[in-house]
Amino acid sequence: MKIAFIGGRNIHKLGGIENYMYNLATQLVKMGHEPIVFCESDHNGEEWLNGFRVIHQKSIKNGFLCKPWLGLKATIKVIFKIKNVNAIHYNAWPPSLASPLASIFGIKSLMQGHGLEWQRSKYSPKQQKILRFMEWFTAHLNRNLIMCSEDQCKYFKEHYNRYAETIPTAINLPPESSNKEILKKFNLKEHRYFLFLARLVQDKNPDYLIRAFKLAKTDGYKLVIAGNNPSDPQYVDYLHQLGQEKPDIIFTDAVYGEDKNSLLKYAFAFCIPSTIEGLSISLLEAMSYKLPIIASDIPSNREVLEDGKAIWVKPENETDLIEAFHDSINKKYDWINITEYNYQKVMNNYTWEKVATKYIGYWKSRGL
Repeated sequence: MKIAFIGGRNIHKLGGIENYMYNLATQLVKMGHEPIVFCESDHNGEEWLNGFRVIHQKSIKNGFLCKPWLGLKATIKVIFKIKNVNAIHYNAWPPSLASPLASIFGIKSLMQGHGLEWQRSKYSPKQQKILRFMEWFTAHLNRNLIMCSEDQCKYFKEHYNRYAETIPTAINLPPESSNKEILKKFNLKEHRYFLFLARLVQDKNPDYLIRAFKLAKTDGYKLVIAGNNPSDPQYVDYLHQLGQEKPDIIFTDAVYGEDKNSLLKYAFAFCIPSTIEGLSISLLEAMSYKLPIIASDIPSNREVLEDGKAIWVKPENETDLIEAFHDSINKKYDWINITEYNYQKVMNNYTWEKVATKYIGYWKSRGL
């Protein structure tokens, strides 16, 4: 099966959508399929990664029109320059505006939701209304819908009366070996730091985490903020200013590869205090590393974490986070059994082999 994936950014810097495309494409190659991945880029060009073709498309500066424009360009290229493509997979609604063109030329397509974009705090009320309208529009525009979480599927059914199937994100198994260079670089001790690993955006609430850590009694422990956000440098600067009074708050910038592996492997606990999530790959990765979890009590986190399997906090609540820091340090939970349970749940449900098998099954059910 030849499938084109459209809608991600730089394939060499794996954000949520890029991670999904990269790892799903890698697994599909192993299964004998032929994925093609289109990426937003600062240049036009092609390369091969892990046996699949990557097509870089130069973007435009307009943030609101960038993804629809690239989606249209990629769709036209699939139709007229790449032969025998069976299906197009659009990531989120902006690039999927080009899906009717694919249908006209007999190419099946789907839109995958990675979260409810209009809920994000970075948008003004007017922008949120526009985004919500576009979500409604594309929910009816696309015949085939899949979502990363059951919560999103439920939302589309309740609000748009559209059926969507859950095909979640997944993780690779933690590598056995790791180096400790990043620990040495930032003077981190093994299992003596809390880890926040995500894009630095308001709806993931790193600011609440930093403020809570400054007030909590965490002698001997550090808080590592691993992430960046080039599109909003003012917010990143604000976070650095917020943490500068406390030297135990460490900013590493975005991490990949061995550095990311090491931070996960040697963390004391993982923090995901978000107000909004799709289905967090970082959360699944933390569970696969058998880390204790401090998680916001939101549906997408509840989808993978059960009662008693995490320290639950209300979103945007410093008091809960302070208590969570104290409870984890004071070992008020049976973390050995809890983390083993979480690990087994990930292994049984959220590996790329299992997700890719379900993904191909979905397309076969649609006649491919």
